[in-house]
Amino acid sequence: MSATRNESIRPPADAPSAAHPNETSHRLWAPWRMRYVAGGHREDGCIFCNRLAENDDVRTLILHRGARAFVIMNLFPYNTGHVMIVPNAHVASPEDADPDMLAEMAALRGPVLRALRRALAPEGFNLGLNVGAVAGAGVSDHLHEHVVPRWGGDANFMPILAATTVMPELIPVTYAKLRAELERELLGATTVSTLVVSPDREFALADANGRLPQVAASEGEPLWRAALREVHDRGAIDAELAGWAGAIRAGADPPVLLFRADFPAKGTASPTSRLVAIADLAPPLDEGGVAALDRLGAAETP
Repeated sequence: MSATRNESIRPPADAPSAAHPNETSHRLWAPWRMRYVAGGHREDGCIFCNRLAENDDVRTLILHRGARAFVIMNLFPYNTGHVMIVPNAHVASPEDADPDMLAEMAALRGPVLRALRRALAPEGFNLGLNVGAVAGAGVSDHLHEHVVPRWGGDANFMPILAATTVMPELIPVTYAKLRAELERELLGATTVSTLVVSPDREFALADANGRLPQVAASEGEPLWRAALREVHDRGAIDAELAGWAGAIRAGADPPVLLFRADFPAKGTASPTSRLVAIADLAPPLDEGGVAALDRLGAAETP
């Protein structure tokens, strides 16, 4: 399974084990799951209609907006890359749906599967509709189709004994990978820009003209991996994908991926690149880039 370094699943250095409270041991931490397991706050109205009515698709995890259907990530996924294909109209069952709506949902399956294969390299998928609460639908009044990537050995003792799935990758990172690939599938985006920021978020990697670097992916190569390769070729050290830095609303502009990285003492080892103050980028960061830095800062605030 594709995995990214995830500081949030590392235990504190002095965390004791349950069996031996005075000894240090390793634990798997997945505290974000407790909101789902415990039931948490239930919002008013339909969660799918509410998300579709908002404009910040990065926050709401919408990957694609179509004329009659959209694609959204599951906030409490069964597995990394768990997404749902959802009709825009509030209908509970396929027989209530307009034929064109069902046709668009079906047409999205291929692009979604191809995007997932390139971004995460799964070995298989579970696809399905749960119609009605008795059939297992978590949201029974708004039809949705699950697409769940699968890998050999991904079902271990944790889901069976603890009703908890430990995810190897942060959701914002998976979102960035999948949105880039869906825009490649549905909008023809073959190049990706990178916003690579220093640890203090004061400087960014730029090309010789002071613009965000761009790279084209080769056939079959995921955009995020092409971007990571380009970032390292331009002199970044220990670059790590952190999230999405493109347009807030899905489908508006070409993909931009956010990376954090260290740099050599002199700034960059590449003659075609330089470090510039983020305020000096040309053109300046747009709304999506500014929001990405804000999200990164909030995530790193203790």
